[in-house]
Amino acid sequence: MKCANCGAELSASAKTCSRCGVELPQEFNYSNMEKELLHTVWEEETINGISGGSMLYGQEAVAQQKGMSTIKEQNAYDDMEDQNEDGQEPVKQPGKLVLSLLAAAAVFGGLAFFLRNFQTNYVYGKTEETYKNCLDRLAKEDYPGAMDAVEDLLKGEPDSLAYLALKNTITEKSGERKEQKKTLKQIIKLDADNYEAYEKLLEMYLETENQAGIEKLAANAPNSAIAAMLSEYLVDTPYLELTPGVYDASQTLAITSERGNSIYYTLDGSPPQEKGMLYSGPFTLDQGYIYTVRAVCKNERGAFGDVTAGDYQIGINAVNYVSNTETATGTDGQIAEPQVYPASGTYTTQQRITIDVPIGYQAYYSWISEAELTPENGTLYTGGITMPEGSSVLSVIITDGNGNISVAKQVSYTYQP
Repeated sequence: MKCANCGAELSASAKTCSRCGVELPQEFNYSNMEKELLHTVWEEETINGISGGSMLYGQEAVAQQKGMSTIKEQNAYDDMEDQNEDGQEPVKQPGKLVLSLLAAAAVFGGLAFFLRNFQTNYVYGKTEETYKNCLDRLAKEDYPGAMDAVEDLLKGEPDSLAYLALKNTITEKSGERKEQKKTLKQIIKLDADNYEAYEKLLEMYLETENQAGIEKLAANAPNSAIAAMLSEYLVDTPYLELTPGVYDASQTLAITSERGNSIYYTLDGSPPQEKGMLYSGPFTLDQGYIYTVRAVCKNERGAFGDVTAGDYQIGINAVNYVSNTETATGTDGQIAEPQVYPASGTYTTQQRITIDVPIGYQAYYSWISEAELTPENGTLYTGGITMPEGSSVLSVIITDGNGNISVAKQVSYTYQP
């Protein structure tokens, strides 16, 4: 290299001219700069303009950065081994540790996969065996054994429609109607549009003459097809076209049924299902009588619906129709025993209990037969009472405005749906 000032020959490493003393210009060392930049990236992991691809070196710089990191890590591992040879606490080489962990994970993963598949195959095999056992017992008419098997299946899959359908078949063949009804309701709960389940329930309700059950099914019908299927089994509640009450002159009473069912009625409070006259058209309520009208509809199958009741007093001095007594209170001040319908007995369909209450009187009732019934501890009667499930005793009294109370009428019911 020559000095630009005096032309003297100088060494490449000279910084000043030995002859004239002039400071010599320095060439930029790209190699040193690259090492410095890479060292900075290695230490700090990121630097503007280099991390993610240097503007100076492009993608090649990134590769070198990774290489430097690897070299540094390897040097660090070597240092650890040197320290171990000097008597310091042994440190496992990370490279070997990683390989060991990977090997262990592979073994464990393979074992887990094997166990998972073994468990699935085992459960599937067990379920299949239980299902076949259930069908085998059903074919042999071993209904208790078939029921045990299907219950085991339902423990694993309680919402399986297939298993519930199988249970329905078992209960039907074994005659377990109560359990079959429960199963059919489960099927409907899971599959609201199950037409066959509704048909089966309807069939069971028809067998037991459970009109209330049919009415409830129809009220909750999920679609028009099921509603149409149930509608022909419904029974109307008749409607009294004349408002019950007191009238000065004779009146005409018409009774209607929306579905066109046959109507049976009585005028003295008697049960229309037992003593009713077939309604053929409007009729006259004559002057001077108190009519206790009871009416009920009957469909083509012979099923009765709910009873409609209404009292009509025609004239101020009217007497009860048929009995010709002026009031419910006799000359001795005693009120006649209440009339309650239906009579005592056992029923398979839920009944609406009605009490004949003469105009101007009130009735009270209670299901607690041990206690003496009074207006204070009884419930005021305002309309039909729903018969409760099981065995029960209904007590009824009638009172007038003068503090007179009838003897208690007790009626025993057993309702077993």
